[in-house]
Amino acid sequence: MKISGTFFYRGRLVDGCIEIEDGVIKNISKHGRGKEIKGIIMPAGIDVHVHFRDFKESYKETIESGSLSALYGGICLVVDQPNTNPPVVDAETYFKRMRIAEKTSYIDYALNLGLTEENKNEITDTMGKIEEVYRIPAIGEVFLEHKTMQVSYETLKYVRNVTDKLITVHAEDAELINDSRPKEAEIKAVEKCLKIGDFHFCHISTAEALEMIYRSNSTAEVTPHHIMFSSKDTDFRVNPPLRSCEDRIALIKNIHKADIIASDHAPHTLEEKNEGLPGFPGVEVMYPIFFYMAKKGYIRLDLIVEKLVLNPAKIFGFDLYGGIDVGCYANLAVFDPTNETVIKAEKLHSKAGWTIYEGLKAIFPKVVFIRGVKALEDGEVLVDKGFGKTLKNT
Repeated sequence: MKISGTFFYRGRLVDGCIEIEDGVIKNISKHGRGKEIKGIIMPAGIDVHVHFRDFKESYKETIESGSLSALYGGICLVVDQPNTNPPVVDAETYFKRMRIAEKTSYIDYALNLGLTEENKNEITDTMGKIEEVYRIPAIGEVFLEHKTMQVSYETLKYVRNVTDKLITVHAEDAELINDSRPKEAEIKAVEKCLKIGDFHFCHISTAEALEMIYRSNSTAEVTPHHIMFSSKDTDFRVNPPLRSCEDRIALIKNIHKADIIASDHAPHTLEEKNEGLPGFPGVEVMYPIFFYMAKKGYIRLDLIVEKLVLNPAKIFGFDLYGGIDVGCYANLAVFDPTNETVIKAEKLHSKAGWTIYEGLKAIFPKVVFIRGVKALEDGEVLVDKGFGKTLKNT
């Protein structure tokens, strides 16, 4: 298959032809001819931080509904987190969840393994069993403060010493966290972790913590909600919390120091949100919002691709995933820059049924290819659930 059009290639937009064979980009040329694609052909996104719930929390999201939402947002691959109910902290639960993904995911799917005080001594044996079949992207997100999955710095150090696997950390110090979860809790947790070793830090919300990570060998992700909202914009909770306007602006000014942008898609029902449960859904709107921002000149297109596509693939070791280039999967999201829309929860596909991004402008992809297969076109899903591939070692 050959497609022609304007596409993002090695840092800039070019006109040319993309030749695809067995789902992989075989050749790119300026002068070839193929089926003409109207719009801007972008590499599909990779969201390395989602919570697709399921199990006992299937009433508020499932792998099926979450992956469908991701597909509509131009995402080709997600990394799901293990703090489910029950949590993914053993091989049996891991295999059970991957079997669900194999039957229901619309997009490619990977799953982290959880770490607790109870499973720390078996973590390497558990990984060994799982990785006879599946590829574990990382251990994490590791919670330094959590009702049921909290671990100590000593445990984090122990696991850092027994495996070279990527470890992702939710950095909020338990001793400083109190009810308000101040920014100092994040800064102190990052400082302590960096003394232990190299990590990938989830959803960093302060410029101070981001600066420390930037000057280290560790990596960091930031979220759309910490970039776009302050604590004055909503009473809904998220962990780490939305910060002051000054902190938000500082984070924006330093966004180039973040390695990854990830949604931290964490759906709850509106009733649960009103009761104070933390988390925002966002996997469907993340890429569309940033593409709109790029069109308006608020952020560079190459920076979006770096942090939504290239770095996620590189840091998490996703072979064949990444940009539009020879040897990569043909994971493509086609955007029409003129097709601006206002985000409305009723038009989204998460079970949450609400969004903090209500009323913001975005540009959603009109076509999405996953591994060379047209999976979405003009709002119509063209693949069946279970089309998504689970990442395996075999």
